[in-house]
Amino acid sequence: MTNVALYTSKNIDSFIWQDSHVFEKHYLLPFIKEGAQKFIANVETETALLEVDGYIFPVTINNKEYESSYVCSPYNACISYSKEEMSKLGNKPLEFALQTLANISGLLLKSAKINKVVSINNWLLSTNLYQAWDGEGIKTMTDFLVQTFPDHVLMSRSLNEHTNPTLLKQYAQNGYDFVPSRQVYLFDKANGDYLKKNNVKWDFALLEDTGYCIVTHDEITPGDYSRITDLYNKLYLDKYSYHNPQFTIECIALWHKHKLVVMQGLRNQSGILDGIAGCFERDGITTAPLVGYDTALPQSIGLYRMLIALVIKRAHIHNMVLNCSSGASEFKRLRGAVPEIEYSVIYTKHLSLYRRVIWRILIWILSYIGVPLMRKYKL
Repeated sequence: MTNVALYTSKNIDSFIWQDSHVFEKHYLLPFIKEGAQKFIANVETETALLEVDGYIFPVTINNKEYESSYVCSPYNACISYSKEEMSKLGNKPLEFALQTLANISGLLLKSAKINKVVSINNWLLSTNLYQAWDGEGIKTMTDFLVQTFPDHVLMSRSLNEHTNPTLLKQYAQNGYDFVPSRQVYLFDKANGDYLKKNNVKWDFALLEDTGYCIVTHDEITPGDYSRITDLYNKLYLDKYSYHNPQFTIECIALWHKHKLVVMQGLRNQSGILDGIAGCFERDGITTAPLVGYDTALPQSIGLYRMLIALVIKRAHIHNMVLNCSSGASEFKRLRGAVPEIEYSVIYTKHLSLYRRVIWRILIWILSYIGVPLMRKYKL
């Protein structure tokens, strides 16, 4: 018999934390009690805790919030962020056609209440990682959430065939549909020894010869928090997109204090951090949601190369699969990363026919237009 329960800010104090839940407790309690926006400025959502037979999952609950980051807004992921990516194709007629398609799709998606969604295992990161859960209890979990949120889509992001084959199979068997979201890049010893790649060797050599002091998580201090936030903003917001999660100083402090994100940095001779990389890790898989460097410094210094080298080295030493997320595709391929299509799974069987049809159209567009474009342009 599967036991399922949901804890929100109204009843979270009644939840009994086990010794095995220390990580989840430190991460989720502040988000649930103080609100996600204190820690991620562009995220509007309600955070809750879902327990399924002793397994704990963060859950986010949304209704509209169209301007919120894609980590909790399907509208942002499908329309706002995608429209930015289209501008990088270098093909004006194609860009115009896709922008037009996106504008029309956006109206349809709003009419279908796309953001009325409950997201399961949502750590509010660009790449969510999963604990070693085989999906036992998905049916009971789904029935419970449908009864609790009868007008919401059920969703789980960041799944791929390489690291989540069993979970994807379980979701499929329980009536969930697959929505292609993006192409991610994985470093896994099973795919070959990426340490033999010349670019990896050169990056490691650069680390050895750098004038920077490589600092560990414990060598980072509260005095660095503001600089870390600034370095992340320079790269992921100013250079890439303001749709990316906007982590606050309070978030960096929470992650660092409880080692929720394991940080490494590059400190210059003046004692100031010029680069930061932070790894989020769950049951043998790691990803780096926190990467940033001083983009005003010359590219020839190789700050990004060294930061990714630190992440790759940590993954290899601890025998973890590294999910290097999306973007910088050529850089990652040259270092031995293997591309995988990432999916969100959605459950819509309890919704109106109109909303189900709109989701079907979206899945068709992403599967037969989006995925081929991701592969062709290596997005």
